[in-house]
Amino acid sequence: MKLYQLPYSHYSAKVSITLLEKGLAYEAPALDAGYQKSPEFLTLNPLGKVPFLQDGDFGIGESEVIVEYLEERYPHPALLPGTPHERARSRWLSRFHDLYLGPQLSTLYFALSDGRAGKPEFQPEVDRLHELVALLESQINPAPYFLGSQFTLADASYVLSYWYIGLLSKAHGKPVPDADMPRLVNWFAAVKQRASAASVLKAAEISLAQ
Repeated sequence: MKLYQLPYSHYSAKVSITLLEKGLAYEAPALDAGYQKSPEFLTLNPLGKVPFLQDGDFGIGESEVIVEYLEERYPHPALLPGTPHERARSRWLSRFHDLYLGPQLSTLYFALSDGRAGKPEFQPEVDRLHELVALLESQINPAPYFLGSQFTLADASYVLSYWYIGLLSKAHGKPVPDADMPRLVNWFAAVKQRASAASVLKAAEISLAQ
């Protein structure tokens, strides 16, 4: 099994954590900046996006599709809850990440290098991150994970993004204080103890420092 990914990508992190939680052996080749546009990669994935998983003769992209595939193909240990309501809740949290919080973090990340950061007209984007964090905070009650004692795909979605909330809000001059997200703070205190999360967080930190 091979995972084409970038260690600092919060979407890639979700897949890496899922693979690690399921104890699946995989390769993660180091990718240079131009690899996603190379003929070799575009033959595998015409969209040219990572993460992309190659499992034998089968290849699939898009992080949420990949982790749902892994859950069905390798069901033990389960990373979706047992009841329809809880499974729907897990998926809702994952979608909220992928459709709202994740893209907003990407906007703030790229603004640091493309000249938008610091401009008055960009401030609403920073404020929007605070709004999304507040909305997420209102929707969770970790015990210790989002859906109770079971670590799920929803938890895997947010591990690296939580780290980026602190990093990027501070870089844009308006940190999200712990007092504004106490439930998320408590959740992360539990999540970062897991070997999968610790490994992915360390890889992202090393990658960004290079």
